[in-house]
This record gives sequence, structure tokens and C-alpha cells, in this order.
Amino acid sequence: MTSNNSTSKPTGTMAQALIAWHKTNPVAPKNGSNPHFRSSFSTLEDVITCVNTAAEFGLTFAQANDFIITEQGGVVEFIETIMMHESGDSVHARTLIKVKDATNPQSMGSGITYAKRYGLQAMFGIASEDDDGNNATGSDNKQTLRTGIEKGDF
Repeated sequence: MTSNNSTSKPTGTMAQALIAWHKTNPVAPKNGSNPHFRSSFSTLEDVITCVNTAAEFGLTFAQANDFIITEQGGVVEFIETIMMHESGDSVHARTLIKVKDATNPQSMGSGITYAKRYGLQAMFGIASEDDDGNNATGSDNKQTLRTGIEKGDF
């Protein structure tokens, strides 16, 4: 017999758990800095720190690098993000890894990190400062990253 010392809150379905977690107003800290735009941003570690608070509601995640080979013989690489709920429900999404030079390990590592960060933010509905690149364009029109979850999507 196992002891349950968990402080988890009752969560019901995956959608109910995500809604309950969103009601806590989770925010990813902004510990990264970009000297080109003089602004801070959420690093992959910051996003993971935020998402890990969803465990109290029975939610967790996994991410994996994957690829497909096209009919033309090309390779499409992506990060697959999986949100899992203690009920056994899960949802999967892919984020394309885009880099200028896939033969450059530094470039590929940056692309993987970027895809993991934005895939996780999209999956859990976490906004970060300047999601739409307004600092780079000089625009003041900020948009929020959102995930739409409807009953039956799982």
C-alpha cells in the first residue's frame, strides 16, 4: 500500500485541470536577456519552472525531438510536446524546428531550444513578453499566446 502525501488539488478532467491552473494566473519569469533589444524574456528553464506548477493540478509534460522524411527525401524536424493529465488523458502538438544551417550544431541547438520553449508555452497557454517580436519591429501592439481547449478536444 502506498501513502499519498500529495498536496494535489482535485482536478477532474484534463480541461478542468488546465482551467483551474490558469485561474492561478501562472506567469513564466523573465530571466533571459537579449542585448540587441534591451529586454528580458522567458528562457526554456523559466517556462519549465512555470509549467511545473501545473503538477499541483495533475498536469505534466514531455518533449521529444522527432523528424519525418518527406516523399521528396527531405527531412522535417520538430519538437513534439505532450501534455499529460493524471487521468491518463494527453494531447500532442508539434513545433517545427527552423534554422538557417541544420549542419551547424550551435544553430541546431538554438533552434531546438526555441521550438521547445514556444511549443511548451503554446501547449500550456503561457504568454511571454513580446511573443510577436514587437521589440524588433518597433510596434506597440502586443498579442498574447493562447491555447483554445474545448470540451471533447481530448
